[in-house]
Amino acid sequence: MVEAKQYGERVNIVKYVRVEKKWRFAAVVEKRGRVIRDQVWIARRKEHHPEGRYFLEWYQGGKRRRHSVGRFENVVDGARRKAIELGAIRAGLIRPQDEPLRDDESRISIAAAIDSYLDLVKHHRSLRTYRTYRYTLDTLLRQSYAKEYVDQVEREDILNFMTDCYKRGLGSRTVYDKLVVVLQLFKRHGKTKLIESNDWPDYVDTIRPIYEADEIGTMLEHADLDEGIFLKFLLASGFRDREVRHVTWRDMDFRNSLVRVTAKPLWGFGPKNWEERAVPLPTALVEQLQGLRERRHGLPSQLVFPNSKGNPDSENDMIVKRVAERAELNCGQCVTKHGNKCAQGPYCRHFFLHKFRHTFATEHLRHGVDIRTLQSWMGHRDIKSTMVYLKGVQSKDALAKVNAGALARYVA
Repeated sequence: MVEAKQYGERVNIVKYVRVEKKWRFAAVVEKRGRVIRDQVWIARRKEHHPEGRYFLEWYQGGKRRRHSVGRFENVVDGARRKAIELGAIRAGLIRPQDEPLRDDESRISIAAAIDSYLDLVKHHRSLRTYRTYRYTLDTLLRQSYAKEYVDQVEREDILNFMTDCYKRGLGSRTVYDKLVVVLQLFKRHGKTKLIESNDWPDYVDTIRPIYEADEIGTMLEHADLDEGIFLKFLLASGFRDREVRHVTWRDMDFRNSLVRVTAKPLWGFGPKNWEERAVPLPTALVEQLQGLRERRHGLPSQLVFPNSKGNPDSENDMIVKRVAERAELNCGQCVTKHGNKCAQGPYCRHFFLHKFRHTFATEHLRHGVDIRTLQSWMGHRDIKSTMVYLKGVQSKDALAKVNAGALARYVA
């Protein structure tokens, strides 16, 4: 086995890297007495591994010990310091201290904690949630956390995680969301109150954009029959994209004018937060949906809005954009990350499927639906998620009061 770089024949330098979906320690590669950045020995072969953290490794009292030094820049200095410390202990100049990073099975490593939590999320949450958590924990946290065990976490470690996120170009709102995930992980292991209230990222909680009445009317005028029913369903149900994709005729309760969000194991779909719910629909829309089912001879298990092959349609958002373009509503200034211009096609960022959900929430609040009822219809676990729509709500008599006030006379 290739030996790692040594200091005083006591301290090795190793790196914790990912090999074939598993994390392991590997000896670093050295050339002419110098450690090569991100190069390690795997099965006697040199491999490039930019992921992971660097560790010092030594034997003390017959036991192998490891201590994380995190980044490459800390390696040499950390190894020299540890070699001096061990030499002083051997010479009797200092007494050995209790090592906080001894191989103690009662302690949980950060690697094991991340793997365990991701396994839980994978089997209990949606695939989309799992992928989000996996990037946050398996990539961002694993590379920024410079300690071996979960119980070693301190406020400074969380702040370092946030700093690394900002260095990667992530925005404040994104860092906020990822911080929540990280703190959930540590909370599972009894580590709470890791940061102070002023440590949380500041971000502007914008008013959710909605479709105005004239925009909705124009889009419906330029939509064909099936497109029109689809847009009306989005507006009246407030469903999320994946919920719309997976609604079946069995979910429609025509007698009571309701539509339900239910799990669909066949397509690997589960309601967000694993909470099934029912949403009332206007009678006029229910009648149009009944007509759509009769025309298609829809069976209970079939999707209401499938693609051409009868499967969930992942391109639903493009229906909205195509209708908006046909109605000549594109702003003409949008350019996607792929270089597509809304002046030349259905790419306007002002028209998207989720905006109907924002409109659904805002209009119901405007017309007196109480916020707890709306929370249930929208499937929000936390009432705070529903309360964000209050920002866009104006009471019915607000405009009358403004026009009757003194300021209105000044600007007349």
